[in-house]
Amino acid sequence: MTERRWRIGSVPYLNARPLVEGLANDPTITYREDVPSRLARGLDDGSLDAALVSSVEALRHPGRAIVPDLCIASRGPVLSVKVFGRDDPKHAKRVALDGASLTAAALTRIAYGVILDRRDVEFVPAVIAPDPAAANDAGVDATLVIGDKALVLDRPDTRSWDLGDAWTQWSGLPFVWAVWLARDARIAAALHETLMAAYDRGAPRIDAFAAARPDLGVDRARHYLRHVMRYRLESSELEGLRRFDAIRVS
Repeated sequence: MTERRWRIGSVPYLNARPLVEGLANDPTITYREDVPSRLARGLDDGSLDAALVSSVEALRHPGRAIVPDLCIASRGPVLSVKVFGRDDPKHAKRVALDGASLTAAALTRIAYGVILDRRDVEFVPAVIAPDPAAANDAGVDATLVIGDKALVLDRPDTRSWDLGDAWTQWSGLPFVWAVWLARDARIAAALHETLMAAYDRGAPRIDAFAAARPDLGVDRARHYLRHVMRYRLESSELEGLRRFDAIRVS
């Protein structure tokens, strides 16, 4: 009998590198990379068996299953999920949301509506590859930016608000940005060992992953992977995920 070839997707961001080491070369896996929203559609249409997707996808689809033990999380400043604007983003009244991550978009709404207790903020779709410095010219006061681009966007003509920091200061908990999500519990169980092995290979290679990203700044990339990112889905991360879900649906 031919061994099943699992179809697995992940995001093309630096923070995923320790979780996916070796998967692209595994003969039992068909591997692809895309933004979280398109990976989620792959789970919807059956073209993927499992994917590293925005954590909100696990909360929206209770029939799917989180692969245990692994995640992308942070406790405090996350550096790669920020709201940018020419003026203080906390004072913005019209905010553009990057549609690539439903979780980051949902947290932005929570940050303004719950953490800041603002009810006067309008959220609109962001243009592709938004330039926060030009946000006012596009008719918005601030723009949500995620991923590697957010790591290097701080500059004199912009101000930023780190949403990971906002969440932890308010809740006292880590924030879970992404999880390995499988189409069902059987697939999650079958892939657990494979995905844990990928992390076991990737975790010792943080310096190499950072060195491969001079565009981000090697020291910045190393600090981000080693001191900002959290990859184990433990009790505090699960509590943070439950808190996020409770606020999101209230």
